[in-house]
Amino acid sequence: MANGIKYQAHEILNKVLNSAETGLQVDIVAGAEYAEDASHTSTDTGNFVLGVRNDTLAALGGADGDYVAFQMNADGALYVDVANGGVLESAVDGLETLLTGIDADTDAIKTDAAAIEVLLTAANVDHAANEALLTTIDEDTNAIKGHVDGIETLITSTNSKIDTFDAVLDNILTKNTEIDAVLDTIKTDTEEIEGAVETIETAIKAEDTAHSSGDTGIMSLAVRNDDVAALAGADGDYSPLQVNAAGSLYTKDETGEAGSILVTGTTAVTSPSNTKFIAIQFIEDTVFDSGNDGLISATNQLYPSTQYTGTDIDGDGGAVADSVSFPQGMTIFGRWSGFKLASGKVIGYIGYV
Repeated sequence: MANGIKYQAHEILNKVLNSAETGLQVDIVAGAEYAEDASHTSTDTGNFVLGVRNDTLAALGGADGDYVAFQMNADGALYVDVANGGVLESAVDGLETLLTGIDADTDAIKTDAAAIEVLLTAANVDHAANEALLTTIDEDTNAIKGHVDGIETLITSTNSKIDTFDAVLDNILTKNTEIDAVLDTIKTDTEEIEGAVETIETAIKAEDTAHSSGDTGIMSLAVRNDDVAALAGADGDYSPLQVNAAGSLYTKDETGEAGSILVTGTTAVTSPSNTKFIAIQFIEDTVFDSGNDGLISATNQLYPSTQYTGTDIDGDGGAVADSVSFPQGMTIFGRWSGFKLASGKVIGYIGYV
């Protein structure tokens, strides 16, 4: 409570400073005064700043602008808003303003104290009263110092948080650098893939492009096997294609895989599109017509024909004339696009070639 100090009327200083008997007032709180650096004990008394324990921070009752209590967690730590531009920053700004005012007030107090000292010296006043006043001023100054220390502690904690934020930002920058390096590697790999694709595209030949010995490209490879035989492995395994010494691909010739036909008359017969007669079986003694359509070979000079002598195989080969009779039960194999009988009966087997 505030108590007014009333001096005796005969005291000169009281007449000068306390003529209205209210000039000097000091706030005194019983049991709240402690010496500098005094240790805390469990029996100390004083005014405590109380707060509300709230294990999960939440708005208290009331509306914006109402008085509310401080809030602490379960450990008694005060909740503080550390957001940039938030409550803490506003509080620091307010404290700085308060310190500026306190500093000004302290300077004013020092000025008043100096004036009092001069006045006391000149007027030979009661030094005991001046000492009591100066003691009170010193105590107030110590209290101010305590508040300043608290503010410095708060600022130190804030700086620590800022240092932590800086460390996090530095780590983010480091990670970004690492990500950039990975992206550069991906870019390099992508460019290499792009180059390989372009090489493959260059190697692909257009339809009907003539072959030359310097051509490059993707080829289907096969194994040369002069006598076709099973390769290593078992049924169901992958295996390469096989070709003979001339590079011709071995295929399984399923006789009649594309169909067959019985021919008993003398009308010309031709194979359907994309097929050839691959075998002719004679069920009677048979003679082919001696004309160009008697027996038409799919490849000139390679199969028996009424047009060509078959010199690609041997110079003594002859053409199939109407004097040649193929006996019943005989079967000839080759590639023919058509035939015409002069007499006899045959079955023609068609295959995909």
